[in-house]
Amino acid sequence: MTTRRIRWHAAALTAGLLALPSTFLTPAAAAPADGGAEYVALGDSGAATTGVQNFDISAPPQCARSTTNTPKLVAKDLGLRLDDRTCSSAKITDLTSSQGPGITPQFEALGPDTRLVTLHIGANDAQMTKHIVTCHLAGIVGGACVDPAWDSDIDAIAAPYSAALQRISNLAPKAAIFVDGWPLYVRDGGCPELPGLRPADAPYVQAKFDRLNTVVSREATARSATYIDTKSRAAGHDMCAPTGVRWFDPVLATETLVPYHPTLQGMRGVADIIVQAIRSAR
Repeated sequence: MTTRRIRWHAAALTAGLLALPSTFLTPAAAAPADGGAEYVALGDSGAATTGVQNFDISAPPQCARSTTNTPKLVAKDLGLRLDDRTCSSAKITDLTSSQGPGITPQFEALGPDTRLVTLHIGANDAQMTKHIVTCHLAGIVGGACVDPAWDSDIDAIAAPYSAALQRISNLAPKAAIFVDGWPLYVRDGGCPELPGLRPADAPYVQAKFDRLNTVVSREATARSATYIDTKSRAAGHDMCAPTGVRWFDPVLATETLVPYHPTLQGMRGVADIIVQAIRSAR
């Protein structure tokens, strides 16, 4: 592979994971009433965006929020009034503070009238993008994908994640809280759609998403929230699956143009799992 192609793949992966379109200039959404919204969706790009597809022009442009993301599909299926506060690049601290101009703290949507909260956050806190890029680059230029710091970065989100769940309960004491995990991103052995990710490194990357799920599910259970496993039903829908079937776009993204992010099928698939979990809990 030429130096030019190596640089292109690295730039494409980094830009796709970190930079989303910001050309849709619209006012920020109005704050909810004091009682809070009936259904509040909190989280990062895993819940917010389908990349370049179906942009929600009523949302802050930096959030790259989609009109067909999982929260909106869940709200439609359950007939609920939604205040979607999900935002690309969000970290746990952005639940309680402004993420940027025109973006209010996500927790401002909560209140005593809130009955349902869905939460999908933590990947940015665990620096998943940085470590994934390192693995792909290692496969292209040589070197080790394994980084002991990755585990500690994931484990470090436990305390702030737990505190966030407690704060949700305090602000919305009547709300049922559902936490969805990260589905299957890459099958063992990888595929050509993931340039730079060597076959032996593919299960290593997936294992880190599994570890993230373990941390989040443990904290959710401890705080009486419902953890929703989305990995088991994602089999056959990883980034190596064909277009129209995969739930996440690979490095050479063709649907969303955002690698390692949900496709329209991915949002629909996760929404179906969440809706089923909510209905089962009633």
